[in-house]
Amino acid sequence: RAHPVLPDGLGWRNAAGNVLGVYLHGLFEDPGVLRALFGAAAPTLDSVFDGLADFIDAHFQPGVLRSLID
Repeated sequence: RAHPVLPDGLGWRNAAGNVLGVYLHGLFEDPGVLRALFGAAAPTLDSVFDGLADFIDAHFQPGVLRSLID
């Protein structure tokens, strides 16, 4: 017989120690899910990182980020 080990039934364990849970990796990277949950399309992760790279390229002097790491 299994018993819950997480609130709201999100994880269960039986007497042998086997666990049953919910795994939602990547859920918020699916445009259809984002549209269904929030009512609008969201930018992809790649486009967000591309925009960040463009901003850094336009506003930082070459070598500034490297100097912060060193």
